[in-house]
Amino acid sequence: MSYIVKQKIRGKIYAYEAENFWNPEKKQARQKRRYLGVWDESTGQIIPKTVERDVKTTKIFGSPYLLDAISSELNLRKKLSDAFGEDGDAILAMAMSKLLCPTSLKNIHHVLEDSFIPEMYSLKDPFNSQWLSSFLSKLEAKESAMESFYRSLIDQDKETLVYDITSLSSNSKNIDWLEYGYNRDGLDLPQINLGLVLSVERQIPLYYKIFPGSINDVVTLKNLIAEINALGITKSMFILDRGFYSESNIVEMNSSGIDFIIPLPFVVKNGKGMISETNRDIENPVNARRYEGDIYYVVENDIEIGNVKAYGYLFYNKKRESNELNSFFNRIIDIESSLEGKEFYGNPRDTFNRVAGNFARYFDWESKDRVIHLKRRSNAISQAVNRFGKVILLSSTKRRWEEVLSLYRQRDAVEKEFDNLKNDLDVMPLRVSKLSTLKGLLFIFFISLVIRSLLLQKARNAELLGKNSVDDILLDLAKLRAVKIGSVWKLTEITKKERIVLEKMGVGIPIKLKHGY
Repeated sequence: MSYIVKQKIRGKIYAYEAENFWNPEKKQARQKRRYLGVWDESTGQIIPKTVERDVKTTKIFGSPYLLDAISSELNLRKKLSDAFGEDGDAILAMAMSKLLCPTSLKNIHHVLEDSFIPEMYSLKDPFNSQWLSSFLSKLEAKESAMESFYRSLIDQDKETLVYDITSLSSNSKNIDWLEYGYNRDGLDLPQINLGLVLSVERQIPLYYKIFPGSINDVVTLKNLIAEINALGITKSMFILDRGFYSESNIVEMNSSGIDFIIPLPFVVKNGKGMISETNRDIENPVNARRYEGDIYYVVENDIEIGNVKAYGYLFYNKKRESNELNSFFNRIIDIESSLEGKEFYGNPRDTFNRVAGNFARYFDWESKDRVIHLKRRSNAISQAVNRFGKVILLSSTKRRWEEVLSLYRQRDAVEKEFDNLKNDLDVMPLRVSKLSTLKGLLFIFFISLVIRSLLLQKARNAELLGKNSVDDILLDLAKLRAVKIGSVWKLTEITKKERIVLEKMGVGIPIKLKHGY
């Protein structure tokens, strides 16, 4: 026979249905209990266990909460909503999902289903493949909205800009912008070229542009200058890689009032001249300078390019020279080991060019009886070695040498962003079949990159990146989950580690959840 048992726990009285039975093995009377609900003393009734107490759903909360807080510091949600209307929240949700799990966007609905993002932004969209394809194509057509968004990111005060270009490869047959060109990843695939502009001061991406894959770096710069001016950046400074050097680009930037720093290639007349003029005296003790613990020999010269007066800074670092010498001669010796005295079949020239690659200019070679023999070209090697450890930076205005070097080194930021775009965000290779879809997709990636840049800065400033990466931080916070009990969302217990991360990054500790967070 069963009966009711009441038990008081932490001020509440809980009711159980109990039934006694005999355990023949232990030869004891035992009791089975079944939970019935909470005992209401005022009515003398049991408030039964209902579906309101059943856990229906559990979702990742901690990492979306952090990303939302980080993006709020740039007012990103409002900027997207102002530009794209009701589509702004969907764009932000997809960009965040890409950071939570760098999977293909066709699987984004699975990521969203397991996260609290739809509840945060009251999203009802299915985010399945059919919806996604339609949304991305629609997004691509909103060029004016994109331009409005880029404008909202730009600080109207002077921006120091880093600009670089990279290749994004794909084997799609339906995108006519995919062309063969110089592939920076060494992939034998057609590509599009993507140029990215970053703010040096704020360390965030501001703008991007895509080009057909065969267009080189030099050609993109003139159009970029016009577009940057159109976006409202009237006083800018470009920090560029040597791939953008040309006399016409120097003249174009000067006539547009753009301040710039760019490496001067050794092969151009001015570069050769500065190397030869300073080669004998570069190690003069009076030229020695210290920068971040390393010794540089620095020589400054006025330089004129296409009637543009500029300033050249030659930097020579022996540590860098040693590393370049070691790498260079290891490559020379590897080529000799692969070719010298070896018997080959087929065309010997093709064999030599395939193995030597861009080091072919450092060898004379001949083939006798299908055996290749090499001879080092001393003059060519000496010219190359003479440039090791050296870089010439061209500045449009006269600056202190340490400012020039410091500004140029900040180009590392754009290289890291490209690495994040290709690897951490799982962009490569592109898996789309239409140009319109591709353009919409890249905009989502761009928003992800903006958020990730902000997150990286916060984590670095909070000194959280010693043993952890940004992905580690997001993974740890993913353990903080939202649990839906009936129609009410509640948080799981916040661990000490999660609390420390949020506090160090200046993000408030979440206490209560609600729909449309």
